[in-house]
Amino acid sequence: MAHPLELAYNWRTPSLFASVGAVVCLGVVLRGDGAGRGGVAVVLVLLWAGCLALVWARTRALLMVDGPRLTVRRVRARHTVEAGTVLAVRQRASASGPVFTLVHRAPEGHTRRVVAPTALLRGGTSTLFGWILAHAPQAELDRGSRRTLDQLRVKGLLP
Repeated sequence: MAHPLELAYNWRTPSLFASVGAVVCLGVVLRGDGAGRGGVAVVLVLLWAGCLALVWARTRALLMVDGPRLTVRRVRARHTVEAGTVLAVRQRASASGPVFTLVHRAPEGHTRRVVAPTALLRGGTSTLFGWILAHAPQAELDRGSRRTLDQLRVKGLLP
C-alpha cells in the first residue's frame, strides 16, 4: 500500500499569527469610537478568512507513488497518472519552490496537464524524479527539469 508524502509546510505558525493578529486588530477597531468601524471589522474578518483559506489550500498538497501510478492533488481533486502515458515534464517557479507539470495522454486521447506540488512536500522532488526515472523514462524533460535532475544526482538523492 502506497503512502502519501509528509507535508513540509508548517501550517500552524501562519494560522496562529493570522488569528492572533485578527483578534488584536478587531479589538482595537471595535473598542474605538470612529465612524465605519463595523465596515473595517468586516474587512478584517474577510482578510483573516482569506489567509486561513490560503493556508488550508497549501495543506491539501498530496503526492503518492504506487508502482507505475502517481497520484497528486493540488487543492481539490486527485489525479492519477499512469507512467506509460507521461509525455513531458515542465518545471515552473512558485513562491514555495519548483513545481512540476506532467503532460500526459488521457484515456480519451487528448493531452492533460497535472501539477505535482513537490515544493510543499518533504522529499517531493526526489520522489517525483525517482518515479520518472524508474517508470516513465520516455518523458521529455525541459531545461529546468533536467537541471533539477542533475542537482538531485549531485546531492546523491538519485542514482
